[in-house]
Amino acid sequence: MPRLTINLAKIEHNTRLIAEILKPHRVRLVGVTKGCIGHDLVAEAMIAGGAGALADSRSGNIRNLRRHFPQAEIEFLRSPVTSDEACYDADIYFVSSHAQVLQLLKMNPRATLRLCLVIETGDGREGVPLELASQEAARIAGIKEASLVGMATNAACARAGAPLGEALSAFNGAAAKIAWRLGRGSGDLLPVMSVGGSGLLRLLTGPEEPSDKHPGWGMSLFAPITELRCGETILLGRIPSGSASDLYLQGARRDAFTLDGPVLEVFEKNGITQALVGFGIQDTGRGRLIPRQPGITALSATSDYFAVSCASPELKAHPLRVGETISFIPTYHTLLAAMTSPYVSKSFV
Repeated sequence: MPRLTINLAKIEHNTRLIAEILKPHRVRLVGVTKGCIGHDLVAEAMIAGGAGALADSRSGNIRNLRRHFPQAEIEFLRSPVTSDEACYDADIYFVSSHAQVLQLLKMNPRATLRLCLVIETGDGREGVPLELASQEAARIAGIKEASLVGMATNAACARAGAPLGEALSAFNGAAAKIAWRLGRGSGDLLPVMSVGGSGLLRLLTGPEEPSDKHPGWGMSLFAPITELRCGETILLGRIPSGSASDLYLQGARRDAFTLDGPVLEVFEKNGITQALVGFGIQDTGRGRLIPRQPGITALSATSDYFAVSCASPELKAHPLRVGETISFIPTYHTLLAAMTSPYVSKSFV
């Protein structure tokens, strides 16, 4: 059986590193736990490393986090609209419309909801369109059973290479317009200004992408932001980027999660020494795996098998053997699949 090993000390290290980067900008770090199914041990490592709040998108994960961390602030990133997903254990609910708020209240009319309005700023995923944001905010603010406490957006998440400068500039403009629409004055923003995800760290940690337009924009555009929601960089040390497949946060641990699988067979096939490893798409999805051992290259995956080539001189001199274990570092989508697969054992260290 494949085994996923989770090193909690390395997750805590990565969390602390990011929290320290954000601290001079007065931006708190929110640890996103959905990549590890809201596991309480991972969440505990995030809190120990300096995460000021936790966030997840699944009702079961939210319940688990609340059960283990009754004092922590928890954000529900994808608020439910059906009763089978209803969950009122979060402190803040992310919503994109007046209709969604009414559905939440309909499922539990006794709840007093604190809300963040999610605005779509170019990522192509969730959120109210920019041109409708202030109107929707005013409608939500008029609901007496709920309190609009902030705004949220995603940038460089679904579209990793999207211009960050443009997205944050649009978000800041919408924040000012909403404040004015609510009678607060354009400089009196709502208290929670939440942005995600991990890709935004490239504005603060190194050379900016050409698409971010202007040197120094990273610092100035973060000015009104109160929190950054981060998952992938905490868990894997990687900063998603459209122009670089391997952009890693300097000093972060990339091996907080390792996936080990047994060698099932080794043969010469079509002139290549090929090994089959004992896991496949049913265990790890179709995401990428990074071999930890030099000389091993991924070839293909089927439902039950992962084929690798073993062409290096070292492996020719000391070939892999049946029953031996090969170790890999998962990428984010692979980690999601492995954490949710019942066929992958989990070991916390």
